[in-house]
Amino acid sequence: MNKAFFLDRDGTLNVDYNFVHKPEEWTWCDGALQALTWMNKHNFKIIVVTNQSGIARQRYSESQVQKLHSWVDSNLADKNIHIDDWYYAPHHPEYDLEHEFNPRDRKPATGMFEKAAEKHNIDFNKSYMAGDKISDLKPAVKLGITPFFIRSRHEADQDKKWLAQHNIPTLNNVGEIINSLE
Repeated sequence: MNKAFFLDRDGTLNVDYNFVHKPEEWTWCDGALQALTWMNKHNFKIIVVTNQSGIARQRYSESQVQKLHSWVDSNLADKNIHIDDWYYAPHHPEYDLEHEFNPRDRKPATGMFEKAAEKHNIDFNKSYMAGDKISDLKPAVKLGITPFFIRSRHEADQDKKWLAQHNIPTLNNVGEIINSLE
């Protein structure tokens, strides 16, 4: 079985400018490229799990998200880095008009994690999750994945008591996780 690093996208890998969906809007978070390099070197499956409610809100299309992820993959390949898979939930319960809302896909549900585990033969107990919202980390706690909270513009709105109750470390960026694991 494989070990994995599950990563939220906006606010963890890239700066969350709100509804990022074009290459010109993508800015890597501090430490992200170094962390991805380390994860590749240490044979982790890198799985991005991201809620993309902008699709349901009709701010952008699934095609635009897929093209952005392909662009990121190409950008990383030039640096000899790779992400193993991307999972996104296009849904939002308040805005979903075109998609049939599947509550198992959208975080804090576990659907994207379970699909990745099945496809990539992942052992949750040997895996990690980094995200900048409690909703990113709840599936990790439920599935036995070791979670890390990343500071972002959303930090003030997150439940610090929940983080403390689950003994989840708070770090400035995903690169700091790597330092804590070495």
